Amino acid sequence: MDEKTILLFDDYLQGALSPEAKKNFESRLETESALKDAFVIFRDVNQHLSHHLSEERATFKDTLKTVADQHLDTSVVPKKEVKVIRFKPLRYLVAACAVILFGAIFWTQMQNASYSDYSFEGTIDLIERGGDESAFAKAEKAFNNKRYNEAIISFDAILANDPDNTQVLFYKGIASVEIADYAKAEHIFVNLRNGNSVFKYKAQWYHALSFLKQGDTERCKQILEELPQEAEDYKKAQELLKKL
Repeated sequence: MDEKTILLFDDYLQGALSPEAKKNFESRLETESALKDAFVIFRDVNQHLSHHLSEERATFKDTLKTVADQHLDTSVVPKKEVKVIRFKPLRYLVAACAVILFGAIFWTQMQNASYSDYSFEGTIDLIERGGDESAFAKAEKAFNNKRYNEAIISFDAILANDPDNTQVLFYKGIASVEIADYAKAEHIFVNLRNGNSVFKYKAQWYHALSFLKQGDTERCKQILEELPQEAEDYKKAQELLKKL
């Protein structure tokens, strides 16, 4: 979030935008989810700090007035009228604090591990080994379009004729994690981990990720720590362990 966006947020909250600019900004909030999320955080922090700082400023002013009444001659003295351009330090102090706090929140979020940061990306290309060829095509298409329930139906059709197809089992495990069927995913990954297929360590990596998605960081860490150095995902596992 750059300085220009911060000033836009602040001007909107202060009612300083023109009707057209206000309308354009509100339209962007409806279509840009990232901007809306940032604005909500800024608004909430801004309101909290405004309230807090206003109370402290009021208390400070009362204290000054009390001291002045006790020690100074506060009788009214006619003064020449002078036009003063008032600067509003509170507004900019609050905005600055909000920027700092927003940055801290954003940094914390960046340091936290998220399943979406490591989940499967790309597409799959199944190796057909007999059976119903249309099931392979349907499975690929459904999985690649993130229709995981449909993909699992096609995976099962393939496995009915070829129950030891480790490639299909592996992708079925990933699809099961995506639809939150963790028990089924664990059964698949544990069997693959105990086998000797090329998906042995891949299954271990995604087994750990399934626990990350569930919020069970201790179990996730335990599985990651067991991943050997020769595993393809070893470096990512070490990176994730540091975050956890």
